[in-house]
Amino acid sequence: MLFGVAVLAGLAPQLPAQRTAPALAHLARPLAAAKPSAGTLLPVVTTLPEPLAASSPGPVPPGNPPVKAEPPDCSRLKCVALTMDDGPVPGTANVLDLLRRKGVHATFFVVGQLARRHPALLRRMVAEGHVVGNHSWNHPEFFGKKARTIRGQLAHTDAAVRRAIGRDPVLMRPPFGEVTPKVREACRRLGEAVVLWDVDPLDWKDRKASTIAHRVVKQAKRGSIILTHDSLKTTRAAYSDIIDGLRARGFTLVTVPELFGGHLKAGRVYLRG
Repeated sequence: MLFGVAVLAGLAPQLPAQRTAPALAHLARPLAAAKPSAGTLLPVVTTLPEPLAASSPGPVPPGNPPVKAEPPDCSRLKCVALTMDDGPVPGTANVLDLLRRKGVHATFFVVGQLARRHPALLRRMVAEGHVVGNHSWNHPEFFGKKARTIRGQLAHTDAAVRRAIGRDPVLMRPPFGEVTPKVREACRRLGEAVVLWDVDPLDWKDRKASTIAHRVVKQAKRGSIILTHDSLKTTRAAYSDIIDGLRARGFTLVTVPELFGGHLKAGRVYLRG
């Protein structure tokens, strides 16, 4: 893994502007490099929409009261963060049902155009104790993009999230894990930490639920950030075994902010706790 197993922010103030290493070639590419099954491709847009006006996030769905439990102490517990990219999609509702039944909180890095399409799912995420992060407007590659293009991708997604839940995200995951100084600067200005991962089950490539669950449970370590895609049916089918398997190994599943005790800085890059 290119970035080692520590928080990148503690290793160097900047990442090089060019593609940093071939090690990034294996990062999840469910929307561009892979050939997703029917129903998983995002619609292609060539221009960003006009900024969305802020509005009331709307009522919380009945039966989903805000969670007020004390956050877990990851300085004592064997914590890992389960993260989900490329949604929300209609099937995300089933994931939320499962997480609620099992008492697990996760971090959802949402694509802006889908967040605008499914705001009720974002409201439900927040109401049930999950965290919503920014995953760009329509999942382009950031390498080679101008700074204003990157800022536009993130700002428009922030606006969609704000419209749904009433506040901006404080986390961002770049598409394909592509981090450059321009990406870091855009996140610094927007007040968002850059969150990568150290566990990748390649669920975009190998569409078998048992394989995905086995890889996650085997690769996880204390402090791991686990990459998955709730946009994929086979991954959604794997979540129950992932959760049960991690718990069997003694892990406590938390959100990304909980993993770091809430101490995340805008523009910094985080790989694991």
